[in-house]
Amino acid sequence: MNVILLVGSQKQLADGLPWLLRFAASTGYAPKALVLGTDHRTLARLAESALAEHGSNGAVDLVETNVDAVIAKLNAERCRLLLMVDDVDDDRFQASVFERCGVKSVWLSVKSPPPDSDKHIFSLDDAFGETTNLISRRLLQTHASLQLDHVWLNDKTTDPQTLIDKAVQLERQRCDPGDLVWIPFGSSPSQESHYALARELLSGSTNASIGLVSSKEGWDRSLLSRVRYWASHVAEPMDRDARLELANTLQEGSQPNLEFLGLISAAAMLAAFGLLQNSAAVIIGAMLIAPLMTPIMGAGLSLAHGNRPLFRTSWLTIAIGFLGAFVSSFLFGLLVRIVQEPVVTPEMWGRCNPSPLDFCVGLVGGMAASYARTRSHLSSALAGAAIAAALVPPIATAGLQAAFGVWESTEQGWPIFGPLILVSVNVLTIMIGTSFVLYARGLRIDTSVPGRNNNGGGKQTGSKWATRMTVSLVTLVLLVLVWMMHLERLFL
Repeated sequence: MNVILLVGSQKQLADGLPWLLRFAASTGYAPKALVLGTDHRTLARLAESALAEHGSNGAVDLVETNVDAVIAKLNAERCRLLLMVDDVDDDRFQASVFERCGVKSVWLSVKSPPPDSDKHIFSLDDAFGETTNLISRRLLQTHASLQLDHVWLNDKTTDPQTLIDKAVQLERQRCDPGDLVWIPFGSSPSQESHYALARELLSGSTNASIGLVSSKEGWDRSLLSRVRYWASHVAEPMDRDARLELANTLQEGSQPNLEFLGLISAAAMLAAFGLLQNSAAVIIGAMLIAPLMTPIMGAGLSLAHGNRPLFRTSWLTIAIGFLGAFVSSFLFGLLVRIVQEPVVTPEMWGRCNPSPLDFCVGLVGGMAASYARTRSHLSSALAGAAIAAALVPPIATAGLQAAFGVWESTEQGWPIFGPLILVSVNVLTIMIGTSFVLYARGLRIDTSVPGRNNNGGGKQTGSKWATRMTVSLVTLVLLVLVWMMHLERLFL
């Protein structure tokens, strides 16, 4: 495993070499240099000599001045830590590498050698203190004991440019030559609110060295980075305003109210009519007025955000919608018994024998519907169509069969119990698929900045809860899937 210094000039080599050796000594990784430009053989020899002078046998390789080539080389060299020294001429190139590479990266503006004392190491404010300490212990075997200021970045009323100006002013007032300011980021630095501030400090600091640190590392992070890069070219990432608007819409739509109960009840009765008429067209048409998809997507959003209050509210709304649909279809079934002989149609029996393939309906439908909600030019009717065969028709089937008194299992399936299992599984799979899509589209908790509140709890706490809950739901779905496959074997 290697810690690699990316070299584009003699100045970058001279400034970055002490930091490379210090990081290598602290982490136990082998130091190595990667020279930009396949024709820069002289610079490569200088780097090799410099490493040898400091008692290091670290290798030096050449690589094309291309972001994809650099990332591929880092993966091939089993790089665990990338070090870049800021260069105005290579600013855009370095920013692209810092954003896209799949390993932990340090982007430095060097004013002096690495500090040996924690009295020279700063974090931006108290919220970054814990993360900064972890970085310092790992890379320098020391601590960060100072802050530029306390919680000043939490001021949401101040415009970003004012915060940037204040950061530069604080650096010049508080820092002395030999100091270091760590600025941590998560896996997508450019999407974080303090990225512009960090970039300004990187180029505008006068006394302290500035270190931007991304938390990406390992093959899994590299793979995730590549997937995100590919996905961003298929569909442009949502901007901040669009994410806020969608999040607010889903939160409002996840609140229980009489309008929601009325619509879900009407949709269930219309679906019941389609089931009795054996008409798939009526069933699908009924689903376009069903609002049940919104609270399920709200629950998916809560998993992506780590928002427990929204999760509880969404589940309450889903439960109310389920009861409303079941009761209305049950009453509709009682009315049918008055006017005609009740008959369980093939459309109803089709929802009484759930199979493992039915799991795909909720998962794919939920992912498609949630993606459509994140793209303004796609029809919002997709959300209703996605649950046409997955949610309200099975509930209506269970309500009608309960009203008809059909309880005995047959070769065609399990009345009442079968449709309810189908609904439950589809709710969970839609929720899981939705959370993955919303997370990939940028609606996620930022775990790189500890200490910020998120609905009454820290972001790290919200992230842990979201991870545990997602794993629990996936495990539950898999257990049901295994159970259903076992039952299928028994009946074959």
